Amino acid sequence: MIDYDEEVLVKLVFRTEGSVMLRAGLFAIPSTIFAIVLLFVDEHFPGFREEVGLHDLGSSLAWSAATGVLSLLLGFRTSQAMSRFWEGTSLLHQMRGEWFDAVSCCVTFSRCGMDHKLDDVMRFRHTLVRLMSLCHGSALEEIKDTESDSIETIDVAGLDRRTLKLLHECKEIYSFNRVELLLHLSQGLITKAHDDGVMTIAPPILSRVYQTLSRGFVNLLNAKKICDTRFPFPYAQLISILLLTYVFLTPFTISTLYKSKLPVAILTFFANYGVFSLNFIAGELENPFGNDDNDLPLNHFQSEMNNSLLMLLHTHSDHIAGISQGCVTDFEVLVQAKMEGDEAMESGERTDDSKSVGAAINSAIESKKSIISRQSISALAHHAFS
Repeated sequence: MIDYDEEVLVKLVFRTEGSVMLRAGLFAIPSTIFAIVLLFVDEHFPGFREEVGLHDLGSSLAWSAATGVLSLLLGFRTSQAMSRFWEGTSLLHQMRGEWFDAVSCCVTFSRCGMDHKLDDVMRFRHTLVRLMSLCHGSALEEIKDTESDSIETIDVAGLDRRTLKLLHECKEIYSFNRVELLLHLSQGLITKAHDDGVMTIAPPILSRVYQTLSRGFVNLLNAKKICDTRFPFPYAQLISILLLTYVFLTPFTISTLYKSKLPVAILTFFANYGVFSLNFIAGELENPFGNDDNDLPLNHFQSEMNNSLLMLLHTHSDHIAGISQGCVTDFEVLVQAKMEGDEAMESGERTDDSKSVGAAINSAIESKKSIISRQSISALAHHAFS
């Protein structure tokens, strides 16, 4: 997907990456040239169109009828394409959220087992993270147009040889669905960890993990629905016929209404350019999981998932947050500070982010103000470890 800035209009207008203007111009330019040719014919051979029976093609009524039907169909296709595109990105984010939540819950549930089964807990966490990273990557591979670009996963080679052999055979020999297999392996791993005491959690609470895994898979199937179901062929065929008719009719109509070459060229070009651009844009958005510049960044989605999973393996992932000794616990003081902060925001005041953290803390303790601060989390963390 292309990142762009709408504030610089000139740069946005002339950007060719991800643009359909070149493809639309391939149809608009010939139509424009044809319109200019018709003007030359009318200028040097008056009455030629009437003699060969082409004058009626310049009727604005016929052109308006074709334009109306074409506009209706293009509006319908564009609306459907945008809906599919938005649904596609929503489903991928939901799938990632569900699967990460399941792994996060398992890591949290296994915290109690670290006291007496530390090695088993770490082995369980690392195995689950690798399985889910591979599962998420395999899911993205399924919905891609091609499998030319490999999707990164977290240390797949770290899995045991039997698991790797099983993954290979089920895919290459039996043509089993790899995502379904990985989900099954993950659920089996979670169940065994519970039976072995790695996760000491009540079964009704643990069932939430299986539910989130299932919801994530349902989101994947809905995303595959977008890939497998194309825009209906009869609609696409009718739009193509009307577009070609539009290319032919527009020069006749514009050259009949105007006799000056410049207005005819401009109007003909942009009339064709607009309708063809809408059709090409809709065609690109209908499948948001392809390899076009405007498609969703699947590699970026996988990178974000890997980063989130790695966070669960961090040394301090089991850290329990607390409050400092100087924390203000008086509810009334906190409410008053919030009200003063809201007033400062409404009046346009800004807290200086460069102010030292120590000064902000001292000010909060002494005056009971500025408790609701705009200090960055990075600055606070730096101060805490310095």
